[in-house]
Amino acid sequence: MSRTALAFLIAPLWVPAAAVPVAARAFPYPEQRHWIYLTVFIGAIFAYGGVAALGMPAFRLLRARKHTAFWIAPILGFAVGVVAWLVFIALFGLSLGNDWTFVSHDLVTNSAHLWAFLPTGAVGAAVGATLWLIARSDRGLA
Repeated sequence: MSRTALAFLIAPLWVPAAAVPVAARAFPYPEQRHWIYLTVFIGAIFAYGGVAALGMPAFRLLRARKHTAFWIAPILGFAVGVVAWLVFIALFGLSLGNDWTFVSHDLVTNSAHLWAFLPTGAVGAAVGATLWLIARSDRGLA
């Protein structure tokens, strides 16, 4: 298995790892444990989905253009983390039976979503940095 493939398999694991303490705090009772597992599973789906849909094409594009400096990886990871969070919030709102008008208005006006950009972006930055460190595209090993 190539280092790049390994990087894309390992790096997104930061998201479910970060979701465990958050979910454990949100669901503190033993009978709520299944919600912790579900939260971690959904986090993994969105992590791998975000990396596949946004991170992988960006990685290939940057590598093809020889833009492989380390500082790009956490910044791009931050952006991918925020976009994945926005997609999650929109889909979650739609799954509750709200229409797109309500969901988009809530995304724009609810300051809680804005504050969530920092931790989700930080985890995304960790994913991007980990991906870069494993793949080491700057060294031609990817």
